[in-house]
Amino acid sequence: MSIQIIIAEDHPLVLTGIQYLLMEHFPDAIVTGTTDFNKTLAHLDKQKFDLLIMDINLPGGDKTGMVHSVRMKQPKIPILVCSSYDEQLYALPFLKAGANGYISKTAINEDFKLAIDQVLSGRIYASPEVMKAAFGQLFNTKSNPDSVSEKLSEKELEVAKLLAKGLSTKAISQHIHLSSSSVSSYKSRIFEKLGVTNIIELTTYFGLNG
Repeated sequence: MSIQIIIAEDHPLVLTGIQYLLMEHFPDAIVTGTTDFNKTLAHLDKQKFDLLIMDINLPGGDKTGMVHSVRMKQPKIPILVCSSYDEQLYALPFLKAGANGYISKTAINEDFKLAIDQVLSGRIYASPEVMKAAFGQLFNTKSNPDSVSEKLSEKELEVAKLLAKGLSTKAISQHIHLSSSSVSSYKSRIFEKLGVTNIIELTTYFGLNG
């Protein structure tokens, strides 16, 4: 019997690319594509699937809350989150919410196929960097008082990492759905808490303490 896979992805080119990789990996697979989270839930209501590959930022979705909504429809379906969002910020929250795997859209094709095989076999998939961070939390290795995560709130840390990557205030506001003035306020608090005066210093701080 053919494997039934549903992809929730609102960018047509990305959706096509994922479909291509899936058909290359599972030639007999039946792949359904959706561009809206509510439509995804409607499909899950009507049909049983063997795998859901899901973006984070879907129309009609609410990020980690989407995992719970999917589980309400099909409790045992493997969920692989595939996103361009920073996996250091988003992977663990989605895995804690009940997703089976998290892979970056920048990952190589072979890692993508490995992620699929892992979640289909009942195992958890994440990049080595994410797994390292997970073990760090498990063993409470971030006890260093000088670490960035100790000084900043979760939202401040998210904004700080995006600033350190070179994103503008406007780009960050669009990325995390906050007003530009709110991002500017976060930026001021981040600079004050970390004792930096510009983005170059912030980037260096992350390199030394992140």
